[in-house]
Amino acid sequence: MTFKSFQWGYLLPIVFLIFSSPCLAQEESLSPSFIKARGLPYPGIIHIHSNISEGGAYPLRRLVSLAQGKGIKILVFTDTFLHRWEYGLPVLFNIFKVSKEERSVVKYGIKNYLKDLKKIKDEFPDMLIFEGVEVAPFYWWSGSPFKKNLSLNDWSRHLLVIGLKSYQDYAHLPVVGNRYLMPQLKDALALLIPLLLVISVWVFLKKRKPRKLLGLTLSMLGIVFLFNLFPFSASRYNPYHGHKNFLPYQNLVNYVNKKGGLVFWAHPVLVEQAFSRKFFMINFYTPAYPEVLILTSGYTGFGTNILDSRGDNLILAGGEWDNALKSYCQGKRNQPVWVIGEADYRSGARIDSIQNIFFLSEFNPQSAYEALRNGKLYARSYSENNINISLYDFHIEDSKDKNKFAFMGDKIQIIGRPRLSIKGDCAFNTTGNLTVEIISYGKVIKKFELINEKTFNLEFQDDSLEAYDRKSYYRLVFFADTKIILVTNPIFVEFKNE
Repeated sequence: MTFKSFQWGYLLPIVFLIFSSPCLAQEESLSPSFIKARGLPYPGIIHIHSNISEGGAYPLRRLVSLAQGKGIKILVFTDTFLHRWEYGLPVLFNIFKVSKEERSVVKYGIKNYLKDLKKIKDEFPDMLIFEGVEVAPFYWWSGSPFKKNLSLNDWSRHLLVIGLKSYQDYAHLPVVGNRYLMPQLKDALALLIPLLLVISVWVFLKKRKPRKLLGLTLSMLGIVFLFNLFPFSASRYNPYHGHKNFLPYQNLVNYVNKKGGLVFWAHPVLVEQAFSRKFFMINFYTPAYPEVLILTSGYTGFGTNILDSRGDNLILAGGEWDNALKSYCQGKRNQPVWVIGEADYRSGARIDSIQNIFFLSEFNPQSAYEALRNGKLYARSYSENNINISLYDFHIEDSKDKNKFAFMGDKIQIIGRPRLSIKGDCAFNTTGNLTVEIISYGKVIKKFELINEKTFNLEFQDDSLEAYDRKSYYRLVFFADTKIILVTNPIFVEFKNE
């Protein structure tokens, strides 16, 4: 990659952003050509629930107004797609069942949801607003209501689906409980046996009475089984036959990829355990699932909403994220795994406390969507007067060719040493100091301690011989005292001979 020639037409939006946004004040120290190559930074929020979702307090318009008032430019709504569980009798579980349903996109109406978001986009043309859904593809039952040990498992194992293009794409998401009336090709086999039973009556009509009775019985059974199929399930898995490992989730990822969307694992370090006596005694249990980063593939990335805790082992050096990135570097994975800051906002606290800073070549939906797809963003914790950190430069250049460099989400081939440049500003009220960790291939290779500094301009060249043995990557984690306040996506480096 090389710097492109500077065009005066690009200067106006740069100047506007520099002087209109406090977090971009230090941008003026960078050359316009550098900014053009890297893209302009825009704050965004990912994973927001409106009052269409259970637990969401505010309508869509109110949420957009709240975010706009905080200077946010990009919003990704991910209301709950379907919030329904069902428990049915064996075999005829779709006819004789108990179910519980709460507010969701499906209950509100998928078409209504997409129509409302279209109106919101038109009302706020100065913001980029994306529709998405939070999906629970699968849950499974264990125990028995009669033994008082019934358990609903993996109810909160979720993914964020973003960028589906049509109502039909949403309507056929392979999710347990998501149903449709008109059969598809995949339903042909399930229909075959009941239909054969129904028409069996004609085979026995001319037979003697006992055989006629058999034919009528088989035909009635076929009709019952047909009723049990309607409406059809969008998922090929049902919740009554135990744990399916990650097959239902991989199935959803494959479906979304086929439709051209993006998929992020949501809150993989969250543990949920609750107990309910509303219908019968039910234990709700979802363990943390960080292993999904290794055991599934094809997804875009994962979300973190624990930026203020060292307990998020996914982000720290040597965790599952690093294992997935190393797997990509080793050629075992077809695409990188990106991180996003996951607000999971429903009500109450600041809407902008967890932000994603997107770097866009142009301020339009396509550019923002590609930034999300390609990891051109970093996640930060923000609280205005307490924590405010901005990273306006993280790039790697070839020590033997300064015209060769790469930013977050990029890949670079070098013949020299990787030289890292890290610049930004910070303001936070805490007893600790700012610490910056440079992580490469799962290890912290350099640590900077910054004491009472408002700006930072850091340089580091990796001279280790080990780096030359393989394709590698570099990423950053920032701490205020022991709290994670910022995490970047990686830059990939491949070494080649001169």
